[in-house]
Amino acid sequence: MGTLKSFWRGFSTRLRKESATPADLPEEVRRVSARGDVIKEPPMEIDGRVMGVDEFVRYVEGLQFAPPLPTRIFLHHTWKPTPETWRGRSTILGMKAYYEKQLWTDSQGRVHEGWTAGPHLFIAPDGIWLFSDLRYDGVGVYGHNYRTRHIEMVGDFDASLPSGAVLDQTVAALGILHERLGLDIRKLNFHRDFSDKTCPGRAVTKEWIIPKVAAWIEEYRRKKATPEKALRQTLTEMIQDMLVPTNPQTALVKEAAARGLLGALTNEIPMEIDDQGYIVQFFAQALLVPVNEWNKVRSLHEHETQTRGAAVSPASRAWEQAMTVAGDEAATEAGESAEGEEQTPDYLVAPPVDPYDFQGEIR
Repeated sequence: MGTLKSFWRGFSTRLRKESATPADLPEEVRRVSARGDVIKEPPMEIDGRVMGVDEFVRYVEGLQFAPPLPTRIFLHHTWKPTPETWRGRSTILGMKAYYEKQLWTDSQGRVHEGWTAGPHLFIAPDGIWLFSDLRYDGVGVYGHNYRTRHIEMVGDFDASLPSGAVLDQTVAALGILHERLGLDIRKLNFHRDFSDKTCPGRAVTKEWIIPKVAAWIEEYRRKKATPEKALRQTLTEMIQDMLVPTNPQTALVKEAAARGLLGALTNEIPMEIDDQGYIVQFFAQALLVPVNEWNKVRSLHEHETQTRGAAVSPASRAWEQAMTVAGDEAATEAGESAEGEEQTPDYLVAPPVDPYDFQGEIR
């Protein structure tokens, strides 16, 4: 309790000063705020859990992201708090309270108090803290929050590089999110790409961090492929006496491999259907179901792709792609200008005051 009180004393003065004279806000916003014509947003909903790397990886593997899917991930640093001043849940709650006091304007010029979302993760010495819901957009870069996710490294990395648990967990978080969402790590975004800030720190460069994440992804894929290959080999050996040799270049065998079938049970069989010639071949399929979870039947191929965090079936993949296209079309109709410039929905527009350095002076 004493830690929380100390934390509040540390930045409550700034909160009072900013609410009274928000110097970084436009003059019109200050006038509206002074009149009291401010739309008060409901309290921000945060996750609040903290996870280690293995738990977080499993969490993301099983996460169903809401369409439209993210197209890029931003990396940030907090500047303050630093690892030395980080107090775990007390700090998380303090930042939540800070965000809920911030003023911002929507596209109609209306003034709001309180962010509706914030960054998604805070990578701290004691673990990966879940903040805003990873399934949905948050707020991290002014004007660039649509279809993005935001990761905060706890610390000031203008003069030195992140290391230890903060670095290891950041690499893992970036790796599993890029892998799960099918994003290219070479297109990782920094906050400073769209701002005059130094975030995620002058010392941090893409040439330094991207190879580390790429190596993590490669190792992740290698570990995942090994048990999957062993399971498929075991099942194939169980029915090898039932399988027949095949030509890997035929259309049916290629398609069977693409669908994850175990092997051919018959040779090709020519037949005619409604005056149209066909070639038919029977293939072995394997279905799996966890004991006592009889409603979770899936094919071997679905099991393998779910383990990698991919779509569970071609139909599921098609649905996800269709929903993404639908989301894009809706965004085009409602959010894009006549010139085709990307517009961020009102509820994702970050306020003028950036919260990431809330324990110190704004730079």
